Amino acid sequence: MQTAAAVSSDSIGDLFPDMPRAFDFDDVSLVPRVPSTLVHRTEAVPAVHFGPLGLNVPIIGSPMPDVCGVDMCRALGEHGALGILPRFQSIDEQAAELREVAAAGGPVAAALGVTGDFRERFARIVETGCRVVCLDTANGAHEQVGLAVRWIRDQGPAVFLIAGNVASAETFRWLEDHGVDAIRVGIAGGSVCETRTETGVHAPTPYSVAECAQVRRHALIIGDGGIRSPADMCKLLALGADCIMVGSALAGTYEAPGRVIVVDGKKFKIMRGAASFSVQQEFAGEDPEYIEGAESIVAYKGHVADVIQRYIAGLRSSMSYMDARTLDDYRRNASFIRVR
Repeated sequence: MQTAAAVSSDSIGDLFPDMPRAFDFDDVSLVPRVPSTLVHRTEAVPAVHFGPLGLNVPIIGSPMPDVCGVDMCRALGEHGALGILPRFQSIDEQAAELREVAAAGGPVAAALGVTGDFRERFARIVETGCRVVCLDTANGAHEQVGLAVRWIRDQGPAVFLIAGNVASAETFRWLEDHGVDAIRVGIAGGSVCETRTETGVHAPTPYSVAECAQVRRHALIIGDGGIRSPADMCKLLALGADCIMVGSALAGTYEAPGRVIVVDGKKFKIMRGAASFSVQQEFAGEDPEYIEGAESIVAYKGHVADVIQRYIAGLRSSMSYMDARTLDDYRRNASFIRVR
C-alpha cells in the first residue's frame, strides 16, 4: 500500500474501491427529455402535504435564532410556507411566540432539543396547540434522539415529528424506524455551519438527499443545507426531497429577527449558526467549551414575499420544463446529467 504522503486523488479509488463518489449542487444539472404540455408555468402546483398542514410552497424556515421569529413565521405562513420557532429561548418565551403566530392565523411549529428541559418544553409546546415539533440536533443519528423520539411517542397528543440531521441512507432509515415523520437531510452544508472544518464530517446535500430517497418508505425528506438559489431548491426536490429548509436565503429579509448593520453604506443582517459562540452564550448563560457554528452577515434582501416569489417562480418554470404539474410528476420526469 502507498504511504499517506503518496496518496493522490487518482489513487483514492484504488485504495477504497467501494467508496461512493458524492456530487454537489454544481456537479449536476436538470435536463428535459420529454416535450412539455404545460401552457404556462402557473399550471405547475408545488404543493405538499406536511402532516397536519397543507403547504402551497415546499419551503421551511430553519429554526435558527436569526431566521425564524414571530414575524418570519407569520410571513411564511401567509405565503403557504412554514417557519419553525427556534429553541434558543426560555420555554415561556417560546410558548408566547407560538401563541402570537397562532393568533395571526399562521401555522405553528416549534423546535426543542433532546436533553435538559425538553420534556417540559414539549408539554408547553403541545399545550399551545402546536402539533408540528422539530427535534433540533446536529447529529440526528444519536441514541439520545432515539430515546427522545420514543418518549414523545409515548405521550398522549399526536404530533407530526421532525428530526435530524442525517446524511446517509443508514441513518435516515434508523430515524424512520423510530417513527419520525419528516427527516432533515444534510450535514455541514449550511453557510454558517463549521462542522465540516471542525470535524471532517460532511456530505453534499444533493448526494445525501438522493441516497436517502432510495431507501425511504414513508418519512418525508427535508433537504437542508447549502441552498443558495432557486436552482438548488429545484435540484433537491427533483432528487427526492419533499420540502427544503433554508436559513441564509431568509436571514437577510426584513422579517428575520437578526439586527441590521450598515457596512460601507450597504445594509446587512446578522446571521449566526446554532452552535456559534454568541448563540450558545446567550442560551446557556456561559462561555461555550466548543464552537461549531459561525457568525456572519448576509445582504439585506427586502421582504420575505420577494424571496418566496423568486423561488416559486423558478420552481414552477423548472416543473414546466419537466412536464410536471405536481411535485410527484416532477420527481418522476426529472432527468439529470453530470456537468463536472
